[in-house]
Amino acid sequence: MRRRALVRLLSLSFAALAAGCSGSVEESVGATDEPTPGAEEMPEATVGVASTVEEIPGSRDIPFVVRREVSGGSSYEADTVLAVRHGVHEDYERAVVDLGTGEEPAETVPEWNLMSPTGDGLLRVTFPSMSATRVSDGRFGGALLESFHLVRAPEGGMFVDVFARRAFAYRVMELSDPARLVLDFKPLGARLDVPLPASGGDTVLMDPRAGTRIQAPLTISGYSRNFEASNTVVLTGSGGEVLVRQTVTGNDWSSTWGYFEATLDLPPFSGRGTLRVGTGSARDGTFEGVEIPVRGSR
Repeated sequence: MRRRALVRLLSLSFAALAAGCSGSVEESVGATDEPTPGAEEMPEATVGVASTVEEIPGSRDIPFVVRREVSGGSSYEADTVLAVRHGVHEDYERAVVDLGTGEEPAETVPEWNLMSPTGDGLLRVTFPSMSATRVSDGRFGGALLESFHLVRAPEGGMFVDVFARRAFAYRVMELSDPARLVLDFKPLGARLDVPLPASGGDTVLMDPRAGTRIQAPLTISGYSRNFEASNTVVLTGSGGEVLVRQTVTGNDWSSTWGYFEATLDLPPFSGRGTLRVGTGSARDGTFEGVEIPVRGSR
C-alpha cells in the first residue's frame, strides 16, 4: 500500500480563538519549530507499540492555539488505539496517538472531539468509535508533558487524557495511511490555575481537586483500575469522623481505565475535611488510592 501523509489544518478564526482563550494569550502562539540538529532523525519515545514519527510536511505553517474545544476526523473505521508516543523538540513536545482497526493500522483518522479547559493542565481527546486499546497509560519524559491515560468513556468510545505541568498552547494534525493524530504542546510559561487531578494507586480523581470548597450535592468523577471496578468514597471531617461512605462502580478495569461518577448528599460541615477515593489492598487491606484535602461550605 502506498504510504501517504495527509495533514489536515484546523481552521481557527481570530473570533473563535478569542472566545476560548484566556486573557493572557493572543489569538495564537506562533510556531517557531526549528528542530535541534538531528532531532527529526531520532526516534521518538514509544509507549506501547509504534514506529518512528516522520517529518510532517507543512507543520511549520500551523499555529499553536489556545481553545477549549475543537473536533475533526471522518468515519468510524478505526476502533483500536495501538500506541501513544512522545517526542521532545526544541520548543514544543509531541504526543502521537496511533489508531488501528483490530491489530492493523487504520488508513484514516476517525471522528474525534478535543477539550482543553482554560487554566487546566488537561487535554482530552475523545474517539467515539474506539472499543479497544493496546496501551492504557504511561509517563512522558519531557519537561512539559507529565502522563497520559486511556479511559473508557461513559457515553461510549474512549478518551485519551494528556496532562501537562504548566499552561500550554496546542496544535492538532491528522495523518493518514497509517492513521495518527498528532498533538503538539508549546509551553506558555504560566502556572496552572488549578492543580492537576490527584492520582494514587490505581485511581485518578478528576473532580473535585485538592483544596476545593465543597457542598451538597457533591459530584465526584475520575477513573480507576481497581479490582472489579469498585471505588470506595469516604469523606471525613476535621476530627476524623466519617461523614459519607459510598461505593461507586467504574465502567472498566480489566482492559483499561474505567470511568466513574457519582453525586453524593453531604451533611453540613465546616472547616477542613479529607476526601479519599480508592480501594483496600488485596494484600493487607490498607487504603490504596487518592486522598485530598477539602473545605466545608460553612
